[in-house]
Amino acid sequence: MGTQSVLCPVCQGVLPASGKEAYTALRGRLIVTNGYCSGGCAERRAEAAEQTQQMARPQPAVGPEPAGSRPEPAPVARQAAVAGGRPGGLPLRVVR
Repeated sequence: MGTQSVLCPVCQGVLPASGKEAYTALRGRLIVTNGYCSGGCAERRAEAAEQTQQMARPQPAVGPEPAGSRPEPAPVARQAAVAGGRPGGLPLRVVR
């Protein structure tokens, strides 16, 4: 019995056994290392491929939005950081 016959081709989890004689030491090790296949892998793979294709499709070009149609982001308050003992967070410039 090869490992490929007991592993799910999608998730590499161990497929359910056909009977108690199928539970061998090899299957036990594979269950410990790979876990069980939860089923439905082909459907999940198809959904993932569809989502990937949708993301790869170019979006139609849209002109600029009218002013005021999108709220402006709130301004971020700049903190007065101290970098290397210098006020204002300005980095120290090394001149050689």
